[in-house]
Amino acid sequence: MGAGLPKHPEQFHKIPNARIAIIGSSWHSDCVGAMINRAQKELLALDVKPENILIHTVPGSLELPFAARTLFEQDPRIDAILAFGVVLEGITSHDEMVLNGVFQGFANVTERFGKPVINEVIGVASIEDAHKRSGDDMMNKGVEAVYAASELLHWIDQVKG
Repeated sequence: MGAGLPKHPEQFHKIPNARIAIIGSSWHSDCVGAMINRAQKELLALDVKPENILIHTVPGSLELPFAARTLFEQDPRIDAILAFGVVLEGITSHDEMVLNGVFQGFANVTERFGKPVINEVIGVASIEDAHKRSGDDMMNKGVEAVYAASELLHWIDQVKG
């Protein structure tokens, strides 16, 4: 099993009726793009219809919570949002402020709309670390995001009956 997930991707719950938005930061676009592409591939494997996968890019990670809120407001049919970004550690505390702001922003959006925002904005010490989490293997954060979304959406369906 890759990346410490509790099950293999072929065991993820199918979510054929899900409408999923994917948002990514434009910073470190090679890594973010690879995570988005992997998430899209995994969603298609779970029978999500291509037209129900909406992909958006915003300038930076701090803008991701705003984008999530806007998407839920504009399209109430969206069931979940997967968010990707890379925040590189620097010599100041700016990276910590960005990561904290993103975390709090997503928590507020989830609370407001009662829908999951899967936060895969990763804080890394080096760009090499980001490449390790966006490569063509099970360590790609796109796999983890889809796992969380499929499990949560399946659970929500069970709770709602």
